Amino acid sequence: MQKENWRKRWLSSINELTSIGLQRISWLDKENTNPHWSFVEFMCCYFDGLAINDNYKYQLERNWVTETEYQIILDWHSRLDKYEAPNKDACDVVKILNDENWLRIVEIGEKVKERLVNQLPENEKEILTEMIDYTKYETVKNENESNN
Repeated sequence: MQKENWRKRWLSSINELTSIGLQRISWLDKENTNPHWSFVEFMCCYFDGLAINDNYKYQLERNWVTETEYQIILDWHSRLDKYEAPNKDACDVVKILNDENWLRIVEIGEKVKERLVNQLPENEKEILTEMIDYTKYETVKNENESNN
């Protein structure tokens, strides 16, 4: 993956993980069947999709993330990495959205986002601060709907 594409995905993922409003409306929307709009996918996109399970080692070595950016997000990243959903049920989004531990991580993430945005060029600031309209992304239709 190239640096520019990785950074776009990285900033978008941070934006999603630090927006409790987006999480509430997208995770609880029973009409939206796009699997991306779920707690599990938000976490997978951030850790697995961005390949940062090694605590940003690869990205730091290649200058995909600056040392300053890394220092800004390190505490939030660590908390996010250690988070466990209530009853270890990552599919129970109602409990996650009401979990004080989750709400604290999101709150810290919002502050991290504010600090991070000051380090970014204008085009990247837009990605990090964009108000995401999850409804504009195509949902997965079940077979019966697509055959009618």
